[in-house]
Amino acid sequence: MSIKKLYISILTLILMFVTFGTVTFAWISLSTINNIEGLSLTASGGDELQISLDGINYNSELTAEQLYQMFENIRLVDVTSTDGIYFETGGMRDVEEAIANEHYLTFDLWFQTSVRERHVYLVNNVSDQVAYDTSAIGTFVVSHGVMWTAKHDFWYGPDESDMIYKGEEDRYYASDSVRISVIELKDETNANDLRRESELKKILFDPSGDELRGYGVPYGQYSYFIARTRYFIGLPNDVQEVSYRLTEIDPTNPYQALDNESLIAVLQETGEMTESGKTIYRGKVRISIWIEGWDADAFDAVENDRLKIQLQFKALIPPTE
Repeated sequence: MSIKKLYISILTLILMFVTFGTVTFAWISLSTINNIEGLSLTASGGDELQISLDGINYNSELTAEQLYQMFENIRLVDVTSTDGIYFETGGMRDVEEAIANEHYLTFDLWFQTSVRERHVYLVNNVSDQVAYDTSAIGTFVVSHGVMWTAKHDFWYGPDESDMIYKGEEDRYYASDSVRISVIELKDETNANDLRRESELKKILFDPSGDELRGYGVPYGQYSYFIARTRYFIGLPNDVQEVSYRLTEIDPTNPYQALDNESLIAVLQETGEMTESGKTIYRGKVRISIWIEGWDADAFDAVENDRLKIQLQFKALIPPTE
């Protein structure tokens, strides 16, 4: 880890498929790229699940102009978080609180529905089935990858024999160190949302699915940092509360969740009705996306990589019903 910065430029945001664009990244490098090329957000599935940026105006589609106002001129630096709520700049900087939408990307979304399936899940991680220049229905985090030549010998891990030696060249991926958190919030626009904070949902997701190359391990970027700087810093003592998989869906019923691993929100009754007399349910979440600086793959091999992220949300029947 170090004082170096990373920057993310955003391409596309789609809901039920939410997509973000490119990243120029390194926890240990001096990247200074900052641009946003374009952004849009739409909800599929007709009026069954709608979205909003303000909790007032709900649509199946949000225009690019609306989102530009939120994400224009964002400069993101490498950060760390154990819970997806509190973020620090960390590394070789004087540790301080990271600033939302300056150091990491975050935004609020409201969901609204009038159907029975009012439990909203992040679903269908297909990251291992998608390449940077392809697409698919589902959640994925992929990157183009960067050919990189090691400047030092270091322990790549996780096995003791997994060494990278100076001069070796290979392709490395920024997507391996992405984290995504979805935090449910009380909806201040809904007077009927009387839940306690302990009842709200929270997930922190590592889409790489690789538990061995997760948070605060002594190999990968940490070993490389020591080799590069000859400066020793301690590994973190805390634990990152992270999931490596998403909720499974019953193969015989596409609206039935088999577990609550990635349940992000339970939409609450509002007291409002649709024109056809159906009850309206509503909920609010905060989504944050960052490059985790304590991830084993967060070293400067992936500087100037380009990242694509797509998130699929779906309203399902929970397993207890």
